[in-house]
This record gives sequence, C-alpha cells and structure tokens, in this order.
Amino acid sequence: MKIKNKFLKVLVIIGLVLLGLIGTRLIITNISTLLLRNYIRSIGRCEYTNQIVPYKDTEGYYTLRSDEDINIMVISDIHIGGGLFSIKKDRKTIYEVMTMVKAEKPDLVILAGDMTFAVPGPLFNGGGTFNNKMVASNVMYMFKTLGVYYTVAFGNHDTEAFDYYDRDRIGKEYSKADYCIFESNFDGYGVTNQCILLKDNNGKIKKVLMVIDSNDYVDTSLRASINWLYDTIHDEQVEWAKQTIETLSSKEGHLLKSLFFFHIPIGEFETAYRELKANDFNDTVDTKYIEGIWDEEVSEEMGGRIWYGGCQYTEVDPRDNDKLFEELGPEGLGSMEAIFVGHDHTNNVTVSYKGVLLSYGYSIDNLAYTDLAKYGLQRGATVVTVKNDGSFSQVHKNAYLDYGVEKDKFYDINLDEYYKNDIALPTKDKRK
Repeated sequence: MKIKNKFLKVLVIIGLVLLGLIGTRLIITNISTLLLRNYIRSIGRCEYTNQIVPYKDTEGYYTLRSDEDINIMVISDIHIGGGLFSIKKDRKTIYEVMTMVKAEKPDLVILAGDMTFAVPGPLFNGGGTFNNKMVASNVMYMFKTLGVYYTVAFGNHDTEAFDYYDRDRIGKEYSKADYCIFESNFDGYGVTNQCILLKDNNGKIKKVLMVIDSNDYVDTSLRASINWLYDTIHDEQVEWAKQTIETLSSKEGHLLKSLFFFHIPIGEFETAYRELKANDFNDTVDTKYIEGIWDEEVSEEMGGRIWYGGCQYTEVDPRDNDKLFEELGPEGLGSMEAIFVGHDHTNNVTVSYKGVLLSYGYSIDNLAYTDLAKYGLQRGATVVTVKNDGSFSQVHKNAYLDYGVEKDKFYDINLDEYYKNDIALPTKDKRK
C-alpha cells in the first residue's frame, strides 16, 4: 500500500510540475505579446495622401482600382517568434518592417510566407512558443496599426507539425483581420490561393495577381518538418490558376497577363541557376541574369538525393516537381510574366527564364538564420510597380540603405559583406 501511495504522489508531483511549466509558458507568451504590441503602437500609423481602398468586384475578387501606378510591396520571411527567447529580435523585425512600410506607403503589401516562426527556442533559434495563432496575431496587429492593406501567401513555417493551429485555422484568422484582404478563392489543396485584380478607373483589368500556397511539407509528420521535406504546388492548384485566368481573359476579350507570388521557389529557379553557372554566369538562350546574388548553396547531396534550394527532395529534374510554369508560362497559356518568392533568405537574385521574370525577394529574417540579424546587405523588400498600361517593373530596396532603417538600433549591422562566404556571384562587376 505504501508503495502504491508513493507512486501516486510521484505522479501527482509530475503532473503539477507539468501544469506549472505549461502555465508559465502561457504567461510568458502572453507577456511577450503584450510587450510586442506596446512596441508596435509606439511606431504608429502609415500616413497616406490618397490611399487606394480595395473592394470586391461583381465576381467576388478583391480589386485595386486606379489610373495611377499601383505599388505592391513584397515582404518575405518575417519570422516573428513571439516567445520568451525572441523578444529582442522580434522587436528588431517589427521596427524594420513597419519603418519600411511607412517609408514606402505601398498600395498593397504581399507577405510572401514565413510570417511566423513558432518553434522551440533557444535551441533551434525559435521563440519558445508553439502558439502560432498568437504569434500571427502580432503580424496582424502590425498592419492594423499601420493602416495598410495586405494579403498573405503561407510559407512552410507558418504552420509546423508541432504548432497548436493548422493552416486552415490560421487562414481564417487572417481573413478576419483588419486591413487584410486575404480570402481563399479555391477550395482545393492549400489555403492561401487567391486572385487579386488591378483595374483602371474604367473597370478594365490591367493585371492579375495570383497568390499561391506553395504548401509546407510532404506530409504532417514531425519527421517531414525536421528533415525539410518540402511540398510543392499541386496540380489542382495549377488548374485552378489556369482556369481563373482563362475565364477572366474570356470576359475581357484578350489574354490577361499575370504576376505570381508564393513562398517556396519552383524548380525553374534551380534550372536557371544551373544554366548560368555552367556558362560561367554568362547569359544563355533561355536564361538572362538581371541583378542580385545567390548567397545560399542552391543544390547539394543529402542522403543520396539532391536537395534543390527551396524545392523538395527529388530524384527528377527540378522542373518536373510541378506544372505551374509549364501550364501558365510561355509554352502554356502564356499569361505568366513574373514569379516572386522568398524562402531562401539570403538569395536576392533576379533572372529572366524563357521570358518570365524569376525573382527572389529580400527577407527580414532576424531569427531563423544564426547571426543573420547582424548582416544588412540582403535585408529589405521588393517593390513591384504596375502602370496603367499594364506594364510593370520591380526593384529590390534595402532596409538600411533605401528605407532609412537605423542600422545600429538593436545590433551593429554589417553592411560591408554578405552573410555567407560561399557566394555565387555572376561576375564581380555585377555584384549588387
């Protein structure tokens, strides 16, 4: 009997300790959120002279309407941790994002994935919380405070196998947030599949923005997350995008041109890199270098298979991972003009592949990559400008050099060299 009583006491003590740890974690996470929100309020609102207000057209698509240039600001890999171990870096991220947005005053912000990084910390550079909904609420609060319209394309870190909330739930939270125009237009695979229209004041569509969920991991297992087994864009998503553009084009009486935004780069990014590298970074028939650098190893051997940058583990040509480029690009429908991605935080290269612009965006990650918070050459945003005649341009803007972010506010920022030493530069004279 005494042995049984001792066993029960041990179980009770263990249970109380676990409850205490859980309670402490919840308290700390809530305190972290309160501190971050107080800091967000201190930065304040983005002031516009003539802000475009998105609306839903008769077909149910969110629409921005203007005869002037429409500026879209693409920000990727914010990686807010939201826990005890990431407060300083989260404040740095919030300061950088809000300062850039206030300086740019964009008509729309597209958050191109990995807005949150709710993973264990500090062992894995995480924030120390699994409550990804609470962390995402800090992102929403930033844009509510700024008063800037935005939408989202989920990345792999927005929902992890060990996080409390799945992709559907986080998507619903964003769809209810102030100033967020995210609304899924597709009931199939993925969550952040959305079509946004840019129109002139006569109602003519001048550009189609396709926001695609590039998904996260090949399955929901912890193994897939830990081993970075990334998923790809599924065929049904490609078919939805194609049908959407075909239907809109039919009503307009001509083929509409489209810009694509998502997180994990498709295989054509790797193919373009390999073509240029094999040709000593001189242009090829299919691939033309435009600007920027590769600062991450794009492909390497891992476990007997090839790892293609942002693409999943594969035993096939990286172009065969999905059908997006084949179906929407120049050899398919012919609507696709450009693809903007994130994911590989220190790549910011832009190339033209078969006439389609493939562009890595600057990131704002301060948390996931060790010591990246102390480097500044690859930090910032991409601004895409769509003119009234339907033409567009894109430019990378550096957080410190272009937007006036204070480089020594949280850390001493290195603006003299890149984060890694194994940089793949096209040529020395083309270094950005």
